[in-house]
Amino acid sequence: MLVIGSRGSQLALWQAKWVAARLAELGVKTRIEIIKTTGDKITDVPLAQVGAKGLFTKEIEEALLDGRVDLAVHSLKDLPTEVPVGLTVAAIPAREDARDAMVGCTLAALPQGARVGTSSLRRSAQLHALRPDLTLEPLRGNLDTRIRKLTEGRYDAILLAAAGLKRLGWGDRVSELLPAGVMCPAVGQGALAIETRDDDGDAHRTVRRLNDPVTRAAVTAERALLGALGGGCQVPIGCHATVDADALKLTAIVASPDGRSIVRGEKSGTISDASLLGSALARELLAAGGRAILEAVYGPSPLLGVRVAVTRAREQAGDLAAKLRARGAEAVELATIEIQTPADPAPFERALMTIGTFDWIIFTSANGVRAFASRRGQGAPELRAAICAIGPATRQAAEEAGLSVSLMPEKYVAESLVAAFADIDLRGKRILLPRAAVARDVVPDELRLLGAHVEVVEAYRTAVPADAASRAAELFREGVRPDWITFTSSSTVKNFVSAAGVASLNGVRVASIGPVTSATARKLGIAADVEASTYTTDGLVEAIVNASSSPADR
Repeated sequence: MLVIGSRGSQLALWQAKWVAARLAELGVKTRIEIIKTTGDKITDVPLAQVGAKGLFTKEIEEALLDGRVDLAVHSLKDLPTEVPVGLTVAAIPAREDARDAMVGCTLAALPQGARVGTSSLRRSAQLHALRPDLTLEPLRGNLDTRIRKLTEGRYDAILLAAAGLKRLGWGDRVSELLPAGVMCPAVGQGALAIETRDDDGDAHRTVRRLNDPVTRAAVTAERALLGALGGGCQVPIGCHATVDADALKLTAIVASPDGRSIVRGEKSGTISDASLLGSALARELLAAGGRAILEAVYGPSPLLGVRVAVTRAREQAGDLAAKLRARGAEAVELATIEIQTPADPAPFERALMTIGTFDWIIFTSANGVRAFASRRGQGAPELRAAICAIGPATRQAAEEAGLSVSLMPEKYVAESLVAAFADIDLRGKRILLPRAAVARDVVPDELRLLGAHVEVVEAYRTAVPADAASRAAELFREGVRPDWITFTSSSTVKNFVSAAGVASLNGVRVASIGPVTSATARKLGIAADVEASTYTTDGLVEAIVNASSSPADR
C-alpha cells in the first residue's frame, strides 16, 4: 500500500483522491495522510507578504524524505521551482483548465468601485491594469470559504482559478472565464504535481505511469521562465504555455504590483526545447523592462538574467545554486560528479574498526566526512582523534556529523593544510586520511616527512554520471549556452571535459573555486575568467558578481 501525503483542504483532498483513484485503476492500494503546512496555518496575511517559498509543500516534502509518505500530491503552482535533493516530480497528469474565473459577475459588468476579492498579487496587478476603478480586497481561505464570503455579500465578485471550481463541481458558479491574453495565469495553474523520492522505488515507478507528456512540456517551459526570473512571490509573474503537436507557444508577463507597468512577451518553438524557451523568454522580458520592475521591488540583483551552470554532485549543488539564485541568477544544475562507494570498502571498514588508535583524522572534502559518518555505526570504538578540516564547507559537514574540528588552515588547499601542522609535533602520530579514490598526494607525502604514520583509505569514489553527456549536450548547444560555468574541484573540470568537451565552452565564462582547480583547467585547455579569492562557494559567487556588475555584462 502506498501512502499519499496531502493537505487537508477540500480541494487538496479531492486532488489526492483523484490520484488514488487513478492508482487504483492500476491495481495499487493507497491511503491518504493529511499533513498541515505552514500556508495552512497562516490564514490572515496575504501570501505575497509572507514571502516564503514552499508554504504549502515544505512539511509534505519533509514527510516524503523521512519515509512517512510515499508520494505527495500538490497543485503545481504551489511547488517551488527547486525540488529538494532526494525528491522528484515523478508525474504531471493531464492539465485542467488553466484560466482564471470571475465568480459573481463578469469583469465588464462590474460597476465602478465594485469590491473584488483575490488572494493573488498576480491577479490583482492585472485587474488594476484592466479596471483601475475597482476596489480590490484580500481574500484568503479554502475554496468553499471564499465562495461563502461572496455569498454573504462581502464582495461583488471574486477571482479564482477555474481548475479548482471545476474539480469540486462548482463550474456553474463561473460567471466568466478570462482568456490567458487578458488574465495571464500563474505558472503551472490547473496542473497537478505528484512528487516521490528520487530512488526509482515502487512508488516512483508506479506514479510515472500517470504522467502526461504534453502537460509536462508546457509546465516545464513555464517553470523554466519562473526560475530564470527568480520565482519571487512579491512580483506578479504570469506564464502560460500551449502545445499543438510538436509546437509549443509560451506567453508571459511581468507586472508591477500596482499594475501600472506590465511587460508582455511571447515565444514559440518545439516541445523538446521547452526549458530553453522559458529561459529565453525570461531574458527577453528582462530586457524589455522586466528587470526594472523586479529591481524596483527586490532591489538590485547583480546576476538577474545571468545563467550559471553548477557542476557539483547533485547532493552538493543546492548550496551553491541557492547562493547564485539569491543574487538573481538562473542556476542550472549539471552534475558532473556522482559519489559512489569504494570499489573495495574493506580497507575503510578496517580503519573504522581501529579508529581509536588514530591521533588525527584529516578530512579534505565534505564527501569524506559524509562517508565517514554514514559508515561509522553503533558499537564503533571511541573516537579520540583530533579533527582537521580543509575548509569551511568540510568543517560544516563535520560539525553536522557531530565532530568537533580542532584545526582548519587559513587557505583551503592541500599545501596550506600541511603548513597548518608546522607547529604540531607529528612524530609517531597516526593520521587517518579518508578521501576519494583519485586525489593529490601532497598531504600524505608531506606529513610523512614530518614523522607521521599516514593511512590513506578510499572512503568514496567519484564517477561521471550516466546522463552527464546528454545533459551537457542539451545545456551547451550553440546559441543557448549559459553565461557562466562554475568548477569547484579538479574532478568537476575533468568530468565536464569528459562529458562535453572543451569546445562546448566557447562563449561561456569560467569561474574556478581556487588555484588547484584553475591549474587543472589550464592543463585541459580551459582558462578561468575568475577565481574565488577565498576558495569557498561564497567567494565563487562574489567573483562572478564582481565580473558581471558592469552594464556591458548584463
